[in-house]
Amino acid sequence: MGTINKNHLQHLAKYRTNGFSLIEMMIAVVIGLFMLASLVSLFTNFSSMNRAQSGLARIQENGRFIAARMKIDIENVGFQPCATVSMDSPQLINRGFAKRPIINFTNLSNGLPTGVIDPQYFIQGHECNGSGTCSPALGIFPGGDPTEFIPEAGTTVGSRAYKTDVLTVRYLASEPAYVDDSISPSTTSQFTLSQSATTYPLSLESGNKVLVANCHNSIIINAQPGNGSKVVVTSPDASVTWASKPNFTSVYNFTKQFKTVSYYVGFKQSPENQSSIISSLFRIENGNTPQEVVAGVERFDLTYGVQFVDGTMAYLTADQVQNAAISTCTVEPIVPPDFGIPPLANGIGCLWRSVFAVKLNVLLNTVYNSSTSDSEKFVYSSDGPAEQLPNSLPSEIDAGRMYRKEFTKTIALKSNNL
Repeated sequence: MGTINKNHLQHLAKYRTNGFSLIEMMIAVVIGLFMLASLVSLFTNFSSMNRAQSGLARIQENGRFIAARMKIDIENVGFQPCATVSMDSPQLINRGFAKRPIINFTNLSNGLPTGVIDPQYFIQGHECNGSGTCSPALGIFPGGDPTEFIPEAGTTVGSRAYKTDVLTVRYLASEPAYVDDSISPSTTSQFTLSQSATTYPLSLESGNKVLVANCHNSIIINAQPGNGSKVVVTSPDASVTWASKPNFTSVYNFTKQFKTVSYYVGFKQSPENQSSIISSLFRIENGNTPQEVVAGVERFDLTYGVQFVDGTMAYLTADQVQNAAISTCTVEPIVPPDFGIPPLANGIGCLWRSVFAVKLNVLLNTVYNSSTSDSEKFVYSSDGPAEQLPNSLPSEIDAGRMYRKEFTKTIALKSNNL
């Protein structure tokens, strides 16, 4: 064999230093896998954190919106122009609220009676238990919401959630028109406004009901537009001779401007998963189809700040307010003597007239899965200070993997606070 060429060996050595050995390649692959695993873990953690943050932000936003939406309805409960508190009985104020009743000369379909409307019917709560039974009953008359849209309790789409309260409130929601009897005196069958009856804010049409009120009288009558700025009374037993400009008589279109609003928690189908159910807070206005306020409401408990006849105050459930001893109620509503109607007497549920605030306790979830665990603990003060697991929820629907948070808000009734 010949001698190995020195140049050839040098060429082979140079060639070997330009590549990677098998061991080097294996080390590189392992390092790459470690880096990839770290990136995947980082992405997974970031995604989980993002879902959690988005869910918690959704809870925060929904809680604020519930408070803002319900505040509009609750704080205006029982508003009456000038006649909210008895102007001729100041000596009774320290015993409670001496609110005026409304005399109704029409037939209403919103849960209010014909004749004397006690101010206690402007707010009606219902405390509902784990079997869906409510106290007082949802169909209570007067005071309850007579519509068929508040469903029975259950666990299917369209049902009302177990152990969640129901609230019905009533109020006027517009500016008034004003009587001007200097143009033409008010009579038993007509009165004159300072503007056209058919334009805003009255916007009167034939067949509408109107509320005519000042500091001493408040009545609901059937009416229709007359000539010019006149309003013709079509309720045969009503009289508006007392309506005048000096006593600031206001007129509202009761048909268009009076609201009966109810809140309840019900179930709907998830838009993202047809097999999943979401619990939401719904709002019904004047018997129309329920509208979703926010999704993700699991508990909805209300307590009511009331003032007793001796001046003391307490927060009670709807059942406690409804069934409170009649002797604890404030003074009876003062019926104007010129109507010839006997004075009212306190009866069952009379403490609703003394509600001055409503406290909301709402348990919200993130609507969609936002946690890696199905056992995220939460605290709901209506049940006590102890932490709870999602499997303790009374709704009986799938709790999912979600975070939960309680929101509380106390809303004052402006017309019931002096």
